Amino acid sequence: MLNKKDTTNAIKLLKLNKVIILPTDTIYGLSAICNKENEIKINNIKKSDEDKKLIILFSKLSQLKSIFKPSKEFKKNLKSEKLLTQVVDTNNGKLAFRKVIRKDLKNIINKVGLIFSTSVNYSGNPFLGKKEELELFNIQVSEFFWDGPLNSKPSKIIDLVEKKVIRD
Repeated sequence: MLNKKDTTNAIKLLKLNKVIILPTDTIYGLSAICNKENEIKINNIKKSDEDKKLIILFSKLSQLKSIFKPSKEFKKNLKSEKLLTQVVDTNNGKLAFRKVIRKDLKNIINKVGLIFSTSVNYSGNPFLGKKEELELFNIQVSEFFWDGPLNSKPSKIIDLVEKKVIRD
């Protein structure tokens, strides 16, 4: 769990539209407030296509109401024991959402709103999880928040539109 000082600093940087590395419930993620500018920034850092969609983290269902109306299936899946990312149809096309469990992340999201999170790596390469790798990843990342080794397994991704598993 991030301490209060780190949580406050993460909130401050996110509000300044900075890209930071945060621990998540699964792996370390490149994170920023959800907006088009930050989506492009993160994809440029990862050397991905600028329009590649990123996972959006949320802490409570009410944060999604302006984007889409969660289906019964979406809500039911939130009760799953597994860390699950769900792809749904929204006002902005297909997007992927994952509800966070970590209290520090919930606190951050409750203060700044929805955030992007994607693995720390260059597109097509394995994700990074060691402190030394994360520290040296990219100079365009404003800050790196270390919380020790994590689960080291990305979340399962299911597409509720096409009814298929994208990543198990």
